[in-house]
Amino acid sequence: MRGILAAVCIAATAATAACGDLKQDYSALTRPPNDGANANLPGLLLRNAFVIGSMQPATPGTDMPMYLMLLNQSDRTDRLMSVDTGGLFREARLPAGGLEIPGGKYVGGTPFPQVLLAGLTRPLRSGGTIAVTFRFQNAGTARVDVPVFPPGTWRSTYSPWPGTSPAPSPGSSPAVSPGPSPAGS
Repeated sequence: MRGILAAVCIAATAATAACGDLKQDYSALTRPPNDGANANLPGLLLRNAFVIGSMQPATPGTDMPMYLMLLNQSDRTDRLMSVDTGGLFREARLPAGGLEIPGGKYVGGTPFPQVLLAGLTRPLRSGGTIAVTFRFQNAGTARVDVPVFPPGTWRSTYSPWPGTSPAPSPGSSPAVSPGPSPAGS
């Protein structure tokens, strides 16, 4: 009887340990450790993309900064070439030539915006999401629903787009030189 009881206890302990590992892995895969939008692309991770909106519905013509982190898991440099909001904003501004993501490094994840969404075309409330398509030079494209957060205590430390709104260059996602790079590495 003791042998059977010992075998049952050992099997229960093994099953509990295995279930605990599965639960932890499943949770890590399905729930990112942030509130922003996330995407996995070949060799590149997009993490915690979000926009800071306003307390009242934003009016047409409003510009909004977007914050995100890009982790390049490959050994070659990639570049965020364009950002498309499906017409919700007139344009998305990036540093001149796109946002460079060196191989094996990350860009963003700081309180400085990486993209400026310029020229809102219709009123927008905080609390919803914006369908955004990111196009990368090597990793391809990703469409994600980026949350629009209302201003808040922790977001009050985040910086607006650096400098004045420079004139865009031609293209679907105009690139600009905002002065010092808003991307950290």
